[in-house]
Amino acid sequence: MPRVPFLAPTLAAALLTAAASTAFAQCTLPNQLQAGEVADATKVTTNFTALANCADAQASSASANSVVYNAGSGTLAGAAPLTDGQLLIGSTGHPPQAGTLSAGSGIAITGNAASLAISATGSGTGAAVDWLNKAAVVKPTLSSFTMRTSTTAPVGAAVSATTRGILLSVVSSADSRAIMAETPLPTGKWQATMLAVYTGPLSNYAQPTITVRDAATNRAFSFMLGAGGTGGYRFDYVKTSGGVGLDANNGDSPFQDVGFSLPSEPLWSRLAYDGSTLVWSFSHDGEAFTNAYSISATAWLSQLSTIGPAILFYQPTHPTWNSGYHILSWTVVSL
Repeated sequence: MPRVPFLAPTLAAALLTAAASTAFAQCTLPNQLQAGEVADATKVTTNFTALANCADAQASSASANSVVYNAGSGTLAGAAPLTDGQLLIGSTGHPPQAGTLSAGSGIAITGNAASLAISATGSGTGAAVDWLNKAAVVKPTLSSFTMRTSTTAPVGAAVSATTRGILLSVVSSADSRAIMAETPLPTGKWQATMLAVYTGPLSNYAQPTITVRDAATNRAFSFMLGAGGTGGYRFDYVKTSGGVGLDANNGDSPFQDVGFSLPSEPLWSRLAYDGSTLVWSFSHDGEAFTNAYSISATAWLSQLSTIGPAILFYQPTHPTWNSGYHILSWTVVSL
């Protein structure tokens, strides 16, 4: 009978005994080999065949791309194949299950093939009362606005989408130029609220505003915190006309408050219409607003057609500098 001269009998016996007592505890080997016994090739081959058959019997029947786990009692099982973005999630005392991560407040989770993208949403870090005030922010959508300009537009005038909202921008601007992004007003009483920050030259009278326009008479009212010459800043409301209503300054009513933020800092502003009066107010936090102007709507306008952010340039000291008005939040609601 053939022998196995290259495998020590005691080692062969140890391997088979260990295999039978651990990975394949449920297997019964047809031949029991004893320590010191010369291994018989036929017996060894028969035992290895039995072990192979045990391994095949215990292999999971899960479908392709499944995740295999120990189901207990020496058996294997497979969780269903995972789809994009899924993870195998544990459950105490129960088999793991395919599942997805749930996004908390201010978080977005996007599942992709073999990856997860986790990102912050909105602005700010919570509902804290600050100028970002996440709870109050409503990101503006570019498609809701139409760009208007003075008859001679500022160089490079554009209204574009950003990751935070929309941007009114110009490459440079000479005197008596303006750009506006407008949206239709509802009938009846309404309230418009905006969070915006201006980047660009302020002197002499560059004015980032919230503007309401009369499309019938081509006139506009604009309310803002802007420059006050080269030496300070001021609240202001301006009456304009000509072109679509943005060409000429027909008078303004300014006042100064040295304790307020610079115009280059974010500003919450609100313009409300109660059926007869326009009330402009401002806020540091988007919650507590202070009224600055209360103006009869018919003092300059015959009807209220559109509203939106605008930049008015008058007597600029640096007409070749570029400017941008970043609109971070915008809402218009009927009252």
